[in-house]
Amino acid sequence: MNNYFFELKTQSLDKIKLLKDNMQSTFSFDSSFNKKICVFTCGSLGRLEMSNNSDLDLFFIIDSNEPKPVSNLDKYNFFSKMYDINKKNQFPEPSKQGEYWEFIKKENLLDIGSRNEDFNNSFTARMLLMLESRPLYNEELYNKIVDNIVEKYFVDYEKHSDNFYPLFLINDILRYWYTLALNYEYRRDPLDDENKKNWKRLKLKFARLITCYSMIACLFKPQLTPEDVKKYMLLTPFERINELETFVPDINSIISRIKTEYKWYMDLRKYDINWWTIKNKNEAFKKADEFHQLVIHELMKKVSETNSVLKEKLDLY
Repeated sequence: MNNYFFELKTQSLDKIKLLKDNMQSTFSFDSSFNKKICVFTCGSLGRLEMSNNSDLDLFFIIDSNEPKPVSNLDKYNFFSKMYDINKKNQFPEPSKQGEYWEFIKKENLLDIGSRNEDFNNSFTARMLLMLESRPLYNEELYNKIVDNIVEKYFVDYEKHSDNFYPLFLINDILRYWYTLALNYEYRRDPLDDENKKNWKRLKLKFARLITCYSMIACLFKPQLTPEDVKKYMLLTPFERINELETFVPDINSIISRIKTEYKWYMDLRKYDINWWTIKNKNEAFKKADEFHQLVIHELMKKVSETNSVLKEKLDLY
C-alpha cells in the first residue's frame, strides 16, 4: 500500500520539478516584478497524487502593498506565458478559460478573520496553501508566507505555550470544509455529464475530506508547536495520517482501512463514463459514505481521545 502512494508521489514530484524548471527559465528573476511573485500548485498535484488527466491548479501571490500592484500589461504578459507552460506540459485547459488566474496580495492572504477574505479569494488560497500546496516559483517568498501565516495563527503561543490550543486554525479548516460542502450543492450544474457530476461528489467525499481532516487530526498533537504545523503543511494528507502513529496509540488498523478505501477511489480514475452503471454508482456512493464515517467518526474519535481538553473545546462530530 505504501508503495502505491510512493509511486504517485514520485510521479508528481517529477512533474513539479519540470514545471519549476519551465517557470525559472520563463520568468527571469532579474525582473523586479517577478521577484514579488510567488506561484504554488494545489489539487492532486499539490497532494502529490496526480494522474495523467489532472488539471494544473494554480494560485498567484504578489508581495506588494500598492493599491494596484499589477499593471494590466504585466498581468497579461505573465499569464500568457503561464498559459504556454500549461499547454507545453499537456495539462487540460485552465478552468473557465483562466477565470481564476488572478494575483492575490500577500497582505490579503494574511488578513486572517477579516470579512473581506470571503470575497477576495484569500481565504480559499490560504487554506489550500496550508493543506495541499507545493511551490513552483519563488520558493523563498513561499516559505516566508508560510512563516507569516503560522505566526498569525499562533500569535498567543509564546505567552501560553504550555496550554496553547490551535482553535483558530482548526475552526478555519472546518469552515473551509463546510464551505466546500456548501459550494458543491450550490454549484451543481445540470449540464455536467454523468462522469463529471459523479466525480465532483466523490472528490468532495474522498480527496477534500481527507485533506482537511488529516491536518485537523495532526493538530490534536499534545504540546503542538508552530514548527509542528509547518512540518505538517509540507506533508501529503497520507503522510499526515502516518504521522498520527507517533502520538495516537492503536491507530494502525484505522489508518490501514483509510488507505485501502482511498486507493479504491484513486483506482477509479482509470475508468471512463461507461463505468457509471447504476450498480457501480450506488457502490461508489455507498463507499463514499463509509469513508466519511471512517474518517469523521472513527479516526477523529480515536485521535481526540489523546487530547481531551481540545476535544471539549470543539464540536467535530
